[in-house]
Amino acid sequence: MKRCPECRKDYFDDSLLYCLDDGAPLVHGKVGDEPMTAILSGDRVSDENLTAALNAGNTSARTNSVTLRLPAFLSREWLPWILAGVLLIGFLASAPFAVKYFRQPARSEAIPVSFSINPPEKSSGFNQIAISPDGANLVFNTLIDGKLQLWLRPMGSLTGRMLPGTDGASGFMFWSPDSRSIAFASGAKLKRIDLADGTVQNICDFVGDRRGNGGSWNRDGMIIFFSGGQGISRVSATGGEIVSLPGFEKDEATLKRWPQFLPDGRHFIYLATNTQKGTSDVMAASLDGGESKRLFASDSNALYAPSPDGSGHIFFSRDGALLAQSFDTDKLTTVGEPFRVADQIRTNNNARAYFTASDRGTLVYDPSSDLENRQITWFDRTGKQLETIGQIGSYLVARLSPDQKRLAVSRRDTSTGIFDIYVYDITRGTSSRLTSSSSDVENLAWSPDGNYIAWSARQVGKSELYRKLASGAGEVEVLTRSDNPIAVTDWSSDGKHILYTDFDPATNQNIWVLPLDGDRAPFLYFRSPNEDASARFSPDGRFISYRSRESSVNEVYVQTFPASGGKWPVSTNGGLNPVWCRNGEIFYFASDGKLMAVDVKAGASFEPGIPKPLFDTALARTTQGTQFDVSSDGQRFLFISRMADATSSLTVSVDWYANFKK
Repeated sequence: MKRCPECRKDYFDDSLLYCLDDGAPLVHGKVGDEPMTAILSGDRVSDENLTAALNAGNTSARTNSVTLRLPAFLSREWLPWILAGVLLIGFLASAPFAVKYFRQPARSEAIPVSFSINPPEKSSGFNQIAISPDGANLVFNTLIDGKLQLWLRPMGSLTGRMLPGTDGASGFMFWSPDSRSIAFASGAKLKRIDLADGTVQNICDFVGDRRGNGGSWNRDGMIIFFSGGQGISRVSATGGEIVSLPGFEKDEATLKRWPQFLPDGRHFIYLATNTQKGTSDVMAASLDGGESKRLFASDSNALYAPSPDGSGHIFFSRDGALLAQSFDTDKLTTVGEPFRVADQIRTNNNARAYFTASDRGTLVYDPSSDLENRQITWFDRTGKQLETIGQIGSYLVARLSPDQKRLAVSRRDTSTGIFDIYVYDITRGTSSRLTSSSSDVENLAWSPDGNYIAWSARQVGKSELYRKLASGAGEVEVLTRSDNPIAVTDWSSDGKHILYTDFDPATNQNIWVLPLDGDRAPFLYFRSPNEDASARFSPDGRFISYRSRESSVNEVYVQTFPASGGKWPVSTNGGLNPVWCRNGEIFYFASDGKLMAVDVKAGASFEPGIPKPLFDTALARTTQGTQFDVSSDGQRFLFISRMADATSSLTVSVDWYANFKK
């Protein structure tokens, strides 16, 4: 059927091309009942006629509507699918550009975040620190109420908590690679605490050494550790046999300390210190042995940490500053020059710097460069500070002469880094140097007449015990030698015996006596399964006080001298560093964060009274309350005190490397 778009006349003859009435071209379609409605289809209608039909207004109809019939593929049923396909094609075409846009880094630079962490109240400050590999927790040890314990501080928290079962934790603790356990030294044992349930387990025996201890833990469950000059050994994290690493056996000429695993768990870095020259280098080595590789000179331990950009750096200290050195762990070589991370870093006397870094870019360090400095200070019986003696410096021990007019100290020579003995004239305010040792002098004792000073020091492969005139005149006399480290603790009032501690790796710390008459053959005075040290003669020479861990806790005891079976416990709640008042009627020691006094009767037998606290040793700003001496009248106490600002804060740098990106 065809129809005329002008007059709306229908034609059933499809062969006609034009309307017979008005000559208008016919189109296929049918005129409906509604006026002015045409169904248009086909391609034989002209644009002009179609436009005319759409614009027609001279009809009797009230509407000018035109209905269009779309092709079959654009029918109502198919149209939604076609539109969806068009949108999908458009989305796929634009996706690469969208991904590229959203992957572009932010136009503004990331702002490095740094903040400070303060130590717990009434604590000795931060002693050792270690952040977990995942950066979630910081562990440190500190002294509170006379107890040295580990504390855990979540990095997302404002406070920390003490970890039960970690009493006496010493040295630098270290984490397991999964950040779930912490290894630490305590009570002649290397231990581990699992954070999930707080379980504390013994790993192996451990002999302490003043020259430091620490270790590292790899993903295979192996621990490498050291203690002073005993070399570097390995042991399973679950316990077992201790095995010396090849080439890292005990060597007094070169201290090999502070090992740390590299990412492959087979290689590690460590600090090698020449005890004769006093120089140190960071070295790289393998568990499989072979020659170590020198990397660079350093004043401290070294610590490798991955960097956020995928590289890695070794942290270390030099000239009082914290530096970072880019390092290729595959080739074991440095890349470029080191750069400064912090202007000041705390470093202790064992060449251990106070910094730690996580695998995720968080750096924690102690910027208190002068924190190791001390002052010899007098305190009264209430803990009130009185006057000071000598200069500010780094001290290990201080002992008053029998007449109380002089003071002998072990003080660090800033030019050599070695601790030597200096003698102060308290009245005149002058000092003189007594020793120029090639290794640290860590202990000393006065002769009863005040004419001599005895001390011990390590030499290559042995330790020697010496004496010399306190005036500095004359030559040094060697009194005895030992294959083990030894420490002089006292000289008897009759001048005939010297007490010293022998650090035997097989039997731990033991108390020995050196006779100064006859053949001078030393003999064992006391040995328990655990540590026994800090022995002191009573003023009359008939008793010896000492501290021992024979009950697994440090306690103070007194025995007769010579040993005849008489033995008395003095402390009741732990005790360290027993010291006799020179009148022999009062006995002092440190316990539970307090300086304690005990009235004693030392006649035919020894009768101790009940210990009474005098003052909190925190007032004396001493690390463990162990280094003190007593005036002859028992009214004043001499401490090696930290400076007033000792309990400084730690600095935390999140994404530390962002500060140094070029």
